[in-house]
Amino acid sequence: MIAKADKCACLIRQARIADADLLPEIERSAVQTFVADPSLHFILDMPVMSAEQHRDFMQKGHVLVAECGDVLGGFLVAEAMPDENRLHFWELSVHQDFQRRGLGRKLLDAAADIARAQGYASLSLTTFGDVPWNRPFYESCDYQVLPISEYNARFRSIAELEESIGLPIERRVAMIKAL
Repeated sequence: MIAKADKCACLIRQARIADADLLPEIERSAVQTFVADPSLHFILDMPVMSAEQHRDFMQKGHVLVAECGDVLGGFLVAEAMPDENRLHFWELSVHQDFQRRGLGRKLLDAAADIARAQGYASLSLTTFGDVPWNRPFYESCDYQVLPISEYNARFRSIAELEESIGLPIERRVAMIKAL
């Protein structure tokens, strides 16, 4: 059992290879929030990102973790898209024991700082548009929904990937934040 975290006790840092084995369990915990939406219960049984996939992203330097005392409370996985001058977030997960304490926002802010330092002009992600704890959270962090009519080839490709793994594409939105 992970102890409840206070808002300021977590350090955001680059993930280490040794962290990779811990991240799938954080994501499994985070998706438990979907219990609140019966139409999305299938997500509880979907595979999460593997430790090996996390290691691949870590080798590129694009995984941040929230270190809360002697445990990890959350993580963010990103991928540089230099041809679009953007950093894209593939996954943001916060363990249930650490949710609603500002950790997700701290991870997003740290990633934005890194993106700015590397000269990127924007950040992007995809999420559920109609789930109360997804789109509104990102909007509160200054992300804006990108209309489908403005999807470029990359966003169309991401939508196709999400649909292929079983996500209801009609409920998904792409979001962008200018830096």
